[in-house]
Amino acid sequence: MKNTIVVKLGGVASDNLTDHFFQQIIKWQAEKKKIVLVHGGGHYITKMMKALDIPVETKKGLRVTNKQALEVTKMVLIGQVQPAITTAFQKRNISVIGLNAGDTGLLEADQINDSDLGFVGKITKVKTALIEQLLAENIITVIAPLGINSAHDWLNVNADTAACEVASALNAEALYLLTDVPGVKNGAKIIDEIATDEINKLQTTDIIKGGMIPKLASAAFAAENGVGQVIITDSLENAGTKIKNKVAIR
Repeated sequence: MKNTIVVKLGGVASDNLTDHFFQQIIKWQAEKKKIVLVHGGGHYITKMMKALDIPVETKKGLRVTNKQALEVTKMVLIGQVQPAITTAFQKRNISVIGLNAGDTGLLEADQINDSDLGFVGKITKVKTALIEQLLAENIITVIAPLGINSAHDWLNVNADTAACEVASALNAEALYLLTDVPGVKNGAKIIDEIATDEINKLQTTDIIKGGMIPKLASAAFAAENGVGQVIITDSLENAGTKIKNKVAIR
């Protein structure tokens, strides 16, 4: 969708909602850009799980999600994190609406074939009609990273993966993956650009690990599937790391 920008808010979403963030959003709107947000919530989910004495476990950067953890994830994402984000926009008189997989089956997903992960899904389809309708009315959409499968079971979806799938489905001109680091690091240095065909090498040499592994895999998917540019950064004001579709680092 022409002039569409997708932004993934990091796990501590409130850290991303700075004055500069909203200034950039307002600037984009003045330039007739359509804006979609996909939010994480890992920090808040972990905090709630610990408060409820539910074990917290990850595997290859993904949260292991049993039935109890899934219910907490839904509760926190839809009932806590998303309303906090939409309220912050409303305080600035910016039209916004929160969406999740329960809205017209927005995000269809299949369960990942890994019994150790539990109720974790991979998006198979983004139903863009509702998103496009809202964007046409200049309403910012805020999407929770949850999917629903063909049996109408809810699944936890990695927020970076969800953002990349949404951006690809909309053919967004840009995707910003906001995280807690200013870009992909090689030691203390931020890598300016990474080609999609170099990611496996960076992983095997341990330059990228942990949560950065699924983040870069998702970013590569977006770069190879219609998204104009993909940027990993901690703020809209920082250049971060650009993920290029098979373009060598300069």
